[in-house]
Amino acid sequence: MKRILCYGDSNTYGCNPAWTPEWDKDPAKSVRFSEDIRWTCRLQKLLGDEYRVIEEGLPGRTTVYPDPVYPHCNGRSDVYSCILSHSPIDLMVIMLGTNDVKVTFKPCGDTIGRAMEELLKEILNPYIWEHRKVPEILLVAPAPVGDNIEKSLLFGMYDRTSVELSRELGKVYEGLASRYGCHFMNAADYVEVSPGDSVHLNEENHGKMAKAMEEKIREIFEK
Repeated sequence: MKRILCYGDSNTYGCNPAWTPEWDKDPAKSVRFSEDIRWTCRLQKLLGDEYRVIEEGLPGRTTVYPDPVYPHCNGRSDVYSCILSHSPIDLMVIMLGTNDVKVTFKPCGDTIGRAMEELLKEILNPYIWEHRKVPEILLVAPAPVGDNIEKSLLFGMYDRTSVELSRELGKVYEGLASRYGCHFMNAADYVEVSPGDSVHLNEENHGKMAKAMEEKIREIFEK
């Protein structure tokens, strides 16, 4: 059985872009999509019993940035514990970067790829794997922040600069994947964020992501 660890943020966790603050008062509503909808769960069904898909999505997770409000969301600080708790791992899917372009981190073009590069160095360090083989790495550039961000409840957390920088991630990550010997996938080739909140995938795009991911994973293991 091939074990696949999906290490990501709220789009791996499955946050529903239709969420509003009023939902927090209604126990019948959830910010998280059900297992029938989340792309990770759909991926498991598509791949079948020969694979085990492990969800490791944390809303707010960055690559390496320490969030002053959510300190537990630093992707570099908890990646080692995730690796240890889910080992053995045959493939690690990394889809992060959306939270890195938040206004609070004052992102710019010069640093947009450096953070992911530092996380990759951490993950590819053979010493953290000890006697275990370093797995295949699939680096995924997340779907860019949407053009309607000014109309989103998340405006202020993200702005127009966030939109522009998120569009650069595909090219930057592709270069990093080539440099560090990783597989690469640009989510923007298959999905787009909801026009509602301009950050999260809707139900339809979770389905598209699952299908695209299935094809990529089979390509990795069956080549």
